[in-house]
Amino acid sequence: MKHHLFILLLAMALGLGLSGCGKEEPPKPKEVTKEQLQKQAGEFLDTAKQLLQQQKDKFLQDFNGRLQGLDQKIKELQQQAEQASPEMKENLQNFIKNLQEKQATVQKLLQESQGAVGQAWEELKSGLNEKLREMEQETAKGKNI
Repeated sequence: MKHHLFILLLAMALGLGLSGCGKEEPPKPKEVTKEQLQKQAGEFLDTAKQLLQQQKDKFLQDFNGRLQGLDQKIKELQQQAEQASPEMKENLQNFIKNLQEKQATVQKLLQESQGAVGQAWEELKSGLNEKLREMEQETAKGKNI
């Protein structure tokens, strides 16, 4: 009986000992060098710059499309003024002149925005959108003059 107990204890000890042998230590993280971090940071910044430039290009393309639409509406108002009575013609011409002055301001802002980045770009973009929206609303009103 003592002999069976001894064998049982020996088997258990052996089993416990062997169960710990198969465990592998978790892999240690690879060391990252300063140069590797700088390279990754540079790649990230390049990607971010490309994304921002793509967004800026898309905005400018859409904005220029809106400006062309506005220009077309101004031409329609000029044609309407040519066919209007003298009093109405004067009102429309004043209205058109006002729109063209605002359009020139928007064009100037658009040119200034070409080199803008970061917060300056966001402010210019917001200002451009607001001014163009105002002009589009005025142009819509102009058809009712």
